[in-house]
Amino acid sequence: MKNNSEQLLSFLKSMGGIVWEADSMMRLFNSIGDPSQHILGFPQETWTDTPGFWESRIHPDDIGVVSEYRNLNDSPGKIHSFEYRMISADDNIKWVKDTVSFITEGDVQPFLCGIMTETTAFRRLIALEQLEKNVFQLNMNNSLHELLLCYLAGLEELFPMMQCSILKIKNGRLRDGISPSLPGAYMASLENVQIGENVGSCGTAAALKRQIIVTDISTDPKWIGYRELALMHGLMACWSNPVIGTEGEVIATLAMYYRQPKSPTEDELRVMERATALLQVILENRQNTEIIIEKNLLMLQSQELAHFGNWNWDIEHNIVTWSPALYTIYGLNPNEFKATFEGYLELLHPDDRIRVKGIIENVLSTGEDTDFEERIVRPDGEVRYLRSWAKRKSDPNGEILGMIGACLDNTEKVSRIMAIEEQNQQFREIAWLQSHIIRAPLARIMGLIDLIKNTPVEELSQSELLDYLLTSANELDDQIRIITQKTDKR
Repeated sequence: MKNNSEQLLSFLKSMGGIVWEADSMMRLFNSIGDPSQHILGFPQETWTDTPGFWESRIHPDDIGVVSEYRNLNDSPGKIHSFEYRMISADDNIKWVKDTVSFITEGDVQPFLCGIMTETTAFRRLIALEQLEKNVFQLNMNNSLHELLLCYLAGLEELFPMMQCSILKIKNGRLRDGISPSLPGAYMASLENVQIGENVGSCGTAAALKRQIIVTDISTDPKWIGYRELALMHGLMACWSNPVIGTEGEVIATLAMYYRQPKSPTEDELRVMERATALLQVILENRQNTEIIIEKNLLMLQSQELAHFGNWNWDIEHNIVTWSPALYTIYGLNPNEFKATFEGYLELLHPDDRIRVKGIIENVLSTGEDTDFEERIVRPDGEVRYLRSWAKRKSDPNGEILGMIGACLDNTEKVSRIMAIEEQNQQFREIAWLQSHIIRAPLARIMGLIDLIKNTPVEELSQSELLDYLLTSANELDDQIRIITQKTDKR
C-alpha cells in the first residue's frame, strides 16, 4: 500500500515538535530538526552519524518500544503515537511523545518519520501529584520517619541523579536527619550541628530563613567548614530550602544534592518549592497531633491519679461517652459495658436513684449547672461515693443537644470522714461512761469510806462493809474494762 508522503509529512509538521526521519528499523536517523539537542542535549550529528543511537538512549524499562517501532511496516500510512523515557546527555530522564508513521511511496526506500515532543514536565507533574496523594494516605497510619522517607524517595524517582534529605531544626541545631540515599556516615556527621552562616547549605538556609543554592561545593564559601566532609562523600552541589512554620520559626530544611556541580532548572526549583510547602503542612500537622496526644495522655493520667472522670451525653441518640478513668471508677470494662442514661441510673445506689434522676431532669429543664453527691454500686457490690457535676448543652436556638459532666471519686475522703465520725462517737460514749456509769460505783465507795470514818468501831459490821466495797470495786473494774475496750478499738 502506498500513501502520499508529502501530505503526511505536512500533517506531522503541523503538530509542532521536532521532525525526524529514520530507516524502517530505527537504526540510523536520516535527519532530525535542530531542537533535538534541547531534549537530550546531543547535537544533530550524533543522531544522524551514530548507528543505534536512538535505541541506546531509551530508558531500560521502556526498551520494548523498539520492537513496536519496527513492527510499523505492517501498517503503512497509519499514524501511531508512543510515549517513553530517554536518558539525556547529563543522565537525566526525559519523557518523549512521538507521533510516527511508516512511509512507502514509489521507488523510495520505505522509512519512518515522526514528530518528537518532550512531555517531561507534564509527566513529572502527574507523578508528583500521585506521590503527594500517596503521602497524605500514609500520613494517617505511618510514623513520621516512614512518611518522610517515602516522600524523599519519591522525589528522587522524579530526578534520578538527585539525592534528598530533611533535617529538623531544634534549639538552633540540625537534628534527626533523614535521607533514602545519602551515606549514613554523612548524615550522622550533621547531627547536632549549630546553624549559622557558612554552615553548609542547610545550616545557612535555616539561619537566614531563605533558599540557599550552592552549585559547586568545592568553591562556595558557605561550605568552607564542611567542604572536606561533603567532597569525601562525593557531593558536589547542594540546594536547600528552609521549612518555615506558621509562627515564623524554621522547623526543618529540605536539601537536594548532586554528585557534580549543577544549577537547578526551573522545573527543579518548582518541585523544590512545592515539596517545601507540603513538608511544612506534614511537619506542623504531625507536631500539632503529637502535642494533642501528649496533652490527652497527661489529662488521662491526671484523671486516673485524681480518680476523676468525665462524660458526654448525646440525648438525641442516647449515647453516653465516658473517659477511661470513669470506667475505672465504676469498676466496669469499656468493652463490655455500653454507656446509656438508663444504664447509668441502674448503677446508682437504690436509695439515691430517684433523687439523682430528679437532679438531672432539673438541669435539662432549667439549664442551670449543678453539683451533687451520689453513691454507685460496682459489679462486685462495693459502694463508692462520688461528687458529680452536670451542665446542659444547647444550640444557638436553645435546642437541647445533650449534657456534659464529671465525677470525682470521693470514697477515700468519705471513708476518712466516716472513720473520724465513728471515732468521735466512741469518744462521746467514753465520756458518757466516765461522767455517768463510773461515778456511781465510785460514789458508793467514797460513801462507804466516809461511813467507816464517822461510825464507831463497835457498831461496824466488817463483813458487810467489805462486801459493799468489793461489789462497788468490781462494778468499777467492769466499767474501766469497757472503756479500755472502746479505746483499743479506736
